[in-house]
Amino acid sequence: MKVKEAFGTRVKELREENGYGLRQFASMLGISHSALKNYESGERTADIEICRKASDIFNVTGDYLMGRTNERR
Repeated sequence: MKVKEAFGTRVKELREENGYGLRQFASMLGISHSALKNYESGERTADIEICRKASDIFNVTGDYLMGRTNERR
C-alpha cells in the first residue's frame, strides 16, 4: 500500500472510530474539509505537519499512519 493511500485509509478509520465528522476533524487539523477529503481518498498527500497533528490527536505513531507498521503505538 502506498503512503498516501495508507494515510488516507487510516485517518478515515481513526476519525470514524473516534466519532469525528469530516468538518470537525479538518478543523482540528487546521485544514479545509475538502483537503481532508482529498487525503482520505488518496487524491492528495499530507505534509509532515498534518501527519504529526493526526498522530498526536489519535495517539498513534506516524509509522502507523503511513502504513509502515500495523502497531498503533
